[in-house]
Amino acid sequence: MRTASNNTLFTYWNSVRGNRIAPRRFEIEPSQISDVLSETFILEFVPPSKFCFRLAGTRICENFNDELRGTNFVDRWQEKDRFGLQRNLTSVRNLGAVLQILMEGRSIDDQLAIFEVLILPLQHNGEEISRFLGAFVAIDPPSWIGITEIAEFRVIETELTYPADDELSAIPIGEHLVKSEPPVLTNIRSSRIVRSQHRQFRVYEGGLSPRDKP
Repeated sequence: MRTASNNTLFTYWNSVRGNRIAPRRFEIEPSQISDVLSETFILEFVPPSKFCFRLAGTRICENFNDELRGTNFVDRWQEKDRFGLQRNLTSVRNLGAVLQILMEGRSIDDQLAIFEVLILPLQHNGEEISRFLGAFVAIDPPSWIGITEIAEFRVIETELTYPADDELSAIPIGEHLVKSEPPVLTNIRSSRIVRSQHRQFRVYEGGLSPRDKP
């Protein structure tokens, strides 16, 4: 993970989780993550397919320039990103995956900022995963964040990790991120995770990338 806030939240969630697929909603103590509360949120799965904000920290609402409670998480992004986000959130709900999203925010006066979004599963009503603990954090936040409205968000990449047994350990904080279009090494957004006999594989769709086409 690239940000200290998301690393703090993940480490706390993972310690509460223990060897389970996810901790229970009532086990999460806000006082234990008070330093990052302004950047955290809670989502609720609303059948048949919505993931709605129940709570959102003040810094997140400032970034969106809106009150988020009751709105659908997926509706906040560009239309071309919504299908992939919906599919990834379904994996968090059905399989207990941890979702990381790298996003670009463009202000109304065309300034750019990079954000890291983390979404963690929570059990609610028995063994069902229907709540989600998350954080929305600016990476090396520019001075205009919280002052100038962000008009548009765009997904750069997403990654799913499946915490089975002891496979998921604390992820180190990244040291550097270039605030530009990342080089195309592998197309993470077109990949999917396949699990077989407790092993995990990332599968990339076939075909040439745009840079490889003649």
